[in-house]
Amino acid sequence: MIVISKIANKKLLKGHRYEVFQLWNSGNNQRWVEGKLQISGFGRYSVHNFTDTSGNPIANIDFKTNQVVVDRFIKFEDVSEGEVLVCSTDRYKTLAKDRMYRVEKLEKVEYERTGYNGQKWTSTDYSVRFEGVTRKIKFNGWAFRKLTSEESREISLNTILHNKQPEIIKTSKIRKIDLVQNKEKTLMEFLSMTLLDRNRHHLSVIDWTCQKTGEKFGITSEDFNSLLELPLKDILTKIDNNQ
Repeated sequence: MIVISKIANKKLLKGHRYEVFQLWNSGNNQRWVEGKLQISGFGRYSVHNFTDTSGNPIANIDFKTNQVVVDRFIKFEDVSEGEVLVCSTDRYKTLAKDRMYRVEKLEKVEYERTGYNGQKWTSTDYSVRFEGVTRKIKFNGWAFRKLTSEESREISLNTILHNKQPEIIKTSKIRKIDLVQNKEKTLMEFLSMTLLDRNRHHLSVIDWTCQKTGEKFGITSEDFNSLLELPLKDILTKIDNNQ
């Protein structure tokens, strides 16, 4: 379902088309959601701030897209050894966001603790070890996700029809900057953050990016050579095309 914004704010552009994830406008919903719609990737707004594609008020109906939404949280008990997971965060030094890793071993360790009042209780630590990654990682259900049905289907078809194996990362020795989907875009994002950082001391923008902003990605000054040769106009064009 597509709607057109009548307002402009920090997130929305007036006259721009947006995809609706869910609409509550039938008059039969709870008061706190009635008359609201949720824009995919932007948030929840009043229906009065939008029209349909013909310029008419939003219809008095309820709607929910059939778009498949990946559950952001996975339980340790729902993961099995040999399964492929996708990393959902950039906070790990040895793992790259949006890349696939195969679970080699799952560990669950229970041990007894004693509280300040002398009462004993059992604490449990959950950890996961991925193939090729030397150190085990404390399991975090928000930091990983399972493959979607489309991803699993694509992997199966590529394996059967093209004998092409999925790009599962099996080593932690590869620099994270070499694993990102768009290296130039990532480098420009780090540079942008560095430009606004007032704590650079005597270091140049690139040196601070290598040592601080992009430190976990193993970035070196040589990674910026191709960008340094580009005029500002071309860099801005790349940023616009990568949005």
